[in-house]
Amino acid sequence: MRKHVPGLVTYITLSCGVMAIIQTFLGNQGTAGVLVLSGYILDAVDGEIARRLKVTSSFGLQMDSLVDIVIFGVAAPLLVFQHLQDSYLPWWLIWIGMLTFSMAAVFRLARFNLHANGGKPRDTIGLTISTSGAYLTLSVLADNALDVDLIPDWSFLLILFILALLMISRIRFPELTTILSRRILSLILLGTAIVAAIWLTPQFIWFVITTGYIAFGLGRAAYRIWT
Repeated sequence: MRKHVPGLVTYITLSCGVMAIIQTFLGNQGTAGVLVLSGYILDAVDGEIARRLKVTSSFGLQMDSLVDIVIFGVAAPLLVFQHLQDSYLPWWLIWIGMLTFSMAAVFRLARFNLHANGGKPRDTIGLTISTSGAYLTLSVLADNALDVDLIPDWSFLLILFILALLMISRIRFPELTTILSRRILSLILLGTAIVAAIWLTPQFIWFVITTGYIAFGLGRAAYRIWT
């Protein structure tokens, strides 16, 4: 039965994505965001479970990618669309931002599947669709969590286009598991997050940490080009 465990986790992730879309249409942005982030965690877990149980397969890879499209390529940008319903931005511009993000996500997954060899690389080529979808979701949750207008409406469009460019780029980003495998760095991040959460909301802290991760990848790429 162990070979079915990763698939079961993937189906649970799919359920999170479908329910997130439904909750978004119902106007429950907080619930939808939690579902997307839950799917983000499960998406990282299923691959690790498959490798630990030694049951990785091409079928599992394809199924995981299809689920990623639902939860990160559709549910996440839909959450942004719902969030911007009462904004001053023209609807067609929001639609363009959503479609650009979704198309870049499909491109990123197709390229990944063509070059996947079953191993766990230390770096990824382009920002992953899961991190991009989670970042979109966190931007909405962080903006809703605080009383101030933390993220201007136009910034969400900028985030959509920047994430799309990063997904289709050839910039190498470190795998999160590679970063977390360094015990001292993990303890520093965890300690900082706990202390900061006393004054700020957890979703805002997660948003800031993810921003730092993306900035680190860009800074490392710039340094390699410069040197």
